Parts: sequence; C-alpha cells; structure tokens
Amino acid sequence: MIDLPKASFFTSIDIGSRYIKGLVLRKHDQEWEALAYSSVKSRGLDEGEIKDAIAFKESVNTLLKELEEQIQRSLRSDFIISFSNVNFERRDVVSEKDFGEDRRVINLDILGEMQSEALGKLEEDGKKPLHLFSKRYLLDGERIVFNPLDMKASKITVEYTSIVIPVRIYEMFYNFLQDIVKSPFQLRSSLVSTAEGVLTSSEKDRGVVVLNLGYNFTGLIAYKNGVPIKIAYVPVGMKHVIKDVSAVLDTSFEEAERLIITYGNAVYSDIKEEEIQYRGLDGNTVKTTNVKKLAVIIHARLREIMSKSKKVFREVEAKIMEEGEIGIPGGVVLSGGGAKIPRINDLATEVFRVPVRTGCYANSDKPLIVNSDEAAYDPSFAAAFGNVFSSMENPYEEAPVKRENPFKRIFRLFRELME
Repeated sequence: MIDLPKASFFTSIDIGSRYIKGLVLRKHDQEWEALAYSSVKSRGLDEGEIKDAIAFKESVNTLLKELEEQIQRSLRSDFIISFSNVNFERRDVVSEKDFGEDRRVINLDILGEMQSEALGKLEEDGKKPLHLFSKRYLLDGERIVFNPLDMKASKITVEYTSIVIPVRIYEMFYNFLQDIVKSPFQLRSSLVSTAEGVLTSSEKDRGVVVLNLGYNFTGLIAYKNGVPIKIAYVPVGMKHVIKDVSAVLDTSFEEAERLIITYGNAVYSDIKEEEIQYRGLDGNTVKTTNVKKLAVIIHARLREIMSKSKKVFREVEAKIMEEGEIGIPGGVVLSGGGAKIPRINDLATEVFRVPVRTGCYANSDKPLIVNSDEAAYDPSFAAAFGNVFSSMENPYEEAPVKRENPFKRIFRLFRELME
C-alpha cells in the first residue's frame, strides 16, 4: 500500500490598525492552494496597541468566521499571526560552541542548541524575538561558510540577526489572541512578514528597501546578504492622508477613504479636472470637487511620507555602498494598502531616484498558489502570505506547537497515575 502525502493547512492572520487580513492555505505534496481569504475592519487598536479588548476580539472573530464560511468547516490548522507595532527593533546576537580538541560534525542538534542559546540571551534583555536569521557561520575562528551542516570543526560561531519586541507588548497580544484563536500559534512582525512575502532571494542578497505604507505609520526594512540590516518607522501613514482629505473637503473619515480608493492619484500634474460628487460631514449633503484637487491633497502628504523615509533610505544606501555595491541594487519595493494608490510608483521614483516596484506575493519568487490571484496581487495581503513562508524557510526555527489529541492526553494522564 502506497502512503499518499498528507495535506498541510495553514491559517495566516495579519492584524493591522485599519484592516485585519486572513488567509487559509493548503499544501499537498509540492502544490499550494488558497482555500479562503478575507479582509475585515480592525477595531480596538490604536497606534499598534490594544485599547478596547472587546472590540478587538470581535473583529478577529469576525474574520475567523468569514474564513470558516468559505471553507465550510472549522479552522483546524497551524496559525501564524502578525501584527504592526513601532516597538519592533533589530538586534544582533552571537552564539558559540567550543569542542576543544574534539572535532565534531555539525548537525541540526548542535545548531538547535545554539539557536536556543541566542534566543535566551535576547529574552534575558527583556525582548521577545519573533524572527531569527542566521547571519554568518564561522568555523574554527577563520572559515566562513554558508551552511555548516555535516562539516567538521572544533569550534563554531554563529552570528544571528533578530527582530524583537518588548516582552510586555508580546504578552499583551499573545494573551488576547490565545483566548480568541484557541489553537497553537506563532507571532510575527507584520513588517518582516511583508518583506518576506514580496521580495525575491536576489533582492534580499544584493540589497533592497521595503517601504510599507501602513495606516498609522510607515515602516521601512532593508535587506542585504539575505538578512535585515535596518528597520525603522516614520510616524506618518495613510491615516494622515485620509485626515487631510476629510479636513479639506469637509467630509467624514469614511467618505474621505472612499474617495481615495475610488478616485485617488499620487500625481496631479497631468490630471484633468473631472468633477466628482461626495457626501458632506452630515452624510446627506451632496458636495462636488474634482479629481485633480483630490490628487493635490493626496500628493502633498505622500510626498512628505517619502521625504521623511528618504533619510532612512540614505543611511541604508551608505551602508550597502561600504560593501562595494553602487547604490541599492533592488531599489524600493512599495507595500501595504497605500501602495494601491494609482501612480504612487511614479512619485516614489521621483523622490528616491531609484527603481521602484509594487510589492505583492505574485511578484516574489515564492511558490505559485492556486486560486489566490486576487489576494496574491494585493499589496495589503503581503504579510499574510509572508507569515506562512517566513515560518517555513528557516530550518532551525521552532515549529508551531501541535495541539495534543484530547484522547491521547487522557490516556497519557491515566497511564502516569497507574505507574
């Protein structure tokens, strides 16, 4: 009898301040399929922190219910959940093992012990690591290798790069989500998962900057040699673009957002003054403006966001040039909901003076996923895709804890009592 490969299921959730994205993927053999994806309004969050626990739980539950309705069954899978917060930071840590005179073959057990040691050092400092990247392997203090497995050495040193967050914030999200999800899950940084979901291996190796146009703030993450080398935040985001439109046109926040989604443009110089209608602040009065005036408002705030981001970009550029590259080979990759505004690539190219592209899962070098076209081409779903693949690609990263079968657990407890 031939054992057929079992399917693996993954539920990915990306919690943003404005929207929560959800995605259910199935992997069978080497083929991937999207079984469900959805987006709901996020409630109870402000500036990346939970301010209304009840509203927060309701919004996550609404998303889970929509996903279950699409797959027509309960969500029984591995969960990977990412969230946005300005307190994520990058830390380097070193782990070392000295075998003395005994030359040892480097195996997964040794690397696993070293990873645990590195994670322990980070947690001793009051930080919770959510991503860990192997930056460099050094054998016997002199030999740099890409992969030390099955190699012999009397001493091995591993340099790691980690993305961490204060334990307080980690525990806040973890405890709330544990009550909602009721399944084992991993937590991730939305910014890192976004980058992992949109970038190619070549871009991460040569050097690239991801500009995530989020709701409350704009996140920047730069890669070189396959690992993050810079993470930073600009305290201006799409919320401020919406507020500007709302204030200038004297309308509600929701109507301003609708105007941006329906008629918005990041460039105004060659736009015709086509008239458009919208609702006033009272929700009943019909007002008029034109698409050019709307574009002027949007353009002004987006240019400010990119100008502030350019300062961080220049720091990354200088660091990469120290290694012999001319500029940043991968240029800028735009992601997040703001990346969907028409002609935003033109504005970014003008500001940064480098190649610019829109980042979405479909434009990465990750596996093709059947039935995912709409979400795969949506920049705001990047982190949801990146959650799954960033947790799978690091072979030394701890896998999600599997929920124990209740009958096996009862049997195990009974057996222990009898011994």
